[in-house]
Amino acid sequence: MAEHPDREPEPTTPRPTEPSTSDDDNPPGLLFISDVQALRRADTVSFTAADGAGLIDATLTTLAGDEPRIYTATQQRLFPDPVGADRRRRIAVAADIAGYDPGRRWHDHQLPGATATASIGGAPFHDVWRSIAAFLRVGDIVRLRWQADTSTDQLTAYGLHRDDLHIEVRRGARVWTFLLQVSVRPPDDRTVTAARP
Repeated sequence: MAEHPDREPEPTTPRPTEPSTSDDDNPPGLLFISDVQALRRADTVSFTAADGAGLIDATLTTLAGDEPRIYTATQQRLFPDPVGADRRRRIAVAADIAGYDPGRRWHDHQLPGATATASIGGAPFHDVWRSIAAFLRVGDIVRLRWQADTSTDQLTAYGLHRDDLHIEVRRGARVWTFLLQVSVRPPDDRTVTAARP
């Protein structure tokens, strides 16, 4: 039997449907059915991180110049936050930013003072994002992992920096990591910014 992309298969064990009020029951990044559906239907997906906390914003957008978009009841339920003419679902996740500090000391998890941001516009047409969104299941725990300044000599010779964004998916005892985005940019336009000395 083929799986329908907008429905979860019948669970063999109880799975979360909506967030509870206890933080112990809901670790950061625990996906509920509405989260999974929103991530699969989003027009734009944005990722941010600072101080060990991250956010994934799944957004339905209205194109500039178009008439106002009329959102269905399902879209309003999946994307509950109005942001201008758009609708957004915000998912709190854990996030790590690894990299060298200004003193050239390596930090595996929390690069002091660093922030990171990335965005996927046209998410329905982004092959890697579509694959990740199709892979996600209710009950998965998602974590963002940035690696700052993974530059090579060829990049640094031109004053460029490479920052990578990985998304980690934990399902029970298994963990998968996907390379979601690689960005090569000049120092003043990087996806990971660190505190200056």
